[in-house]
Amino acid sequence: MNLQAGSNTVKGTINDGMDVEVALKIGKALGKNYGSPIAVAMDGRESNFMLKAALVSGIMSVGCNVMDLGSVPTPLIQYYMVLHPEVKGGVTITASFADQEINGFRVMKSGGIEDPIFDELDMNEIMADRTQVEGLEVGEIIMVEDFIEGYIEYILSEVNVEAIRNADLKVCIDCRNNSVASIVANIFDRLSVERVFIGGDSSVMDMDRLVKLGHFVKVQGWDLGIAMEMDADHCLFTTADGKPVQGDKSFAVLAKSVLAQNKGKVVMPINSSTLMEDVVRDNGGVVMHCTIGEQTVVRKVKENQAVLGGDIFGCLVMPGKFCTCDAIEGMVRIIEIVAKEGPLGKLIEPYPDNYIIRASMECPEGDIQRKLDAFKAINEGKDMDLTDGIKVYNDKGWVLVRHSNLRNYIKIYAQSDSMESADAIVKSTLGVLSEQ
Repeated sequence: MNLQAGSNTVKGTINDGMDVEVALKIGKALGKNYGSPIAVAMDGRESNFMLKAALVSGIMSVGCNVMDLGSVPTPLIQYYMVLHPEVKGGVTITASFADQEINGFRVMKSGGIEDPIFDELDMNEIMADRTQVEGLEVGEIIMVEDFIEGYIEYILSEVNVEAIRNADLKVCIDCRNNSVASIVANIFDRLSVERVFIGGDSSVMDMDRLVKLGHFVKVQGWDLGIAMEMDADHCLFTTADGKPVQGDKSFAVLAKSVLAQNKGKVVMPINSSTLMEDVVRDNGGVVMHCTIGEQTVVRKVKENQAVLGGDIFGCLVMPGKFCTCDAIEGMVRIIEIVAKEGPLGKLIEPYPDNYIIRASMECPEGDIQRKLDAFKAINEGKDMDLTDGIKVYNDKGWVLVRHSNLRNYIKIYAQSDSMESADAIVKSTLGVLSEQ
């Protein structure tokens, strides 16, 4: 089956692995696993309505009701589920960073908490299951339309609205999702932030997209550029002069601001840059590493009463009643800092560049642990961190080898003092792993 299954996600190419039959069966599996009702949402991909019809049919066919939230990003379905603990499970139709021809499902349990359900449920077993209820016992669809205003009011309550209004900011936003754009526009209207939205043909958050955004910001004389992942759980920025801002630097700006008000633990995955760690420690915080994945960051922030969480890809997690990886809240928090402290370009000036390269290696599931053990043995005696895989430190940075969140893949990360050096470390590591 041509699908990629992570712990709480499954995705594939539309009608070439990810099709209505898969969506129907996943709907049945989620209904059987969680019970009724189940909340359903979707991002802005063209294939969403097709997959949603099949997914909802599967959920209803096993006797569960569907709370249909329409086209809203994942942070909003999580917000709704926090407020409605009677909702047993949730699923949003999205493929996050992937291109438009890719789509899939992201699954949550009660409370909007990411659920590693696909670590337990096998896709072949899901596809073989023919369970369904009697005709008069099928579930129903309940449309939900009254929760977005509450979310917007929550976001505004977390920042100094007057400070932002008085800054007279102009921002350019690339979010690739009409439902996200309408929510952001509403928030900016209330903050008196002048904005313009731009689009494109890719949902991938890569450097090319940031460079194009930065060019537009610089030419038009805007104060800030914001690139938001299609599902609104990651965001990256550009400065007024068009310079793309790496995710570790925007995290550093936010961490410094947060720690100035409230010292405490800051959660970050093991693949975080040295800059992120240094800024937290230099500003009186305590670094807490966790396994890779935004859902792990969110969980660790909650469990440890941390003051902040985040990663190198633009995930920003603020604690509180509604605690998740929310690019909309992260964006507004950065805007508040710019309004109070000045241009983002000036704020990131003291921070050095950290060059991080990542790569994937396809590997049979049964061979992955053997290769990881061999890599550990080869580096025995060196400075290591085993929080998630094997992270080996060197004079210029580090290299990390771990089991990918997708089955049958090994993930490699490397940080060094130049892009070329980091790339060379990754290639060398791939060669070592191939020989094991």
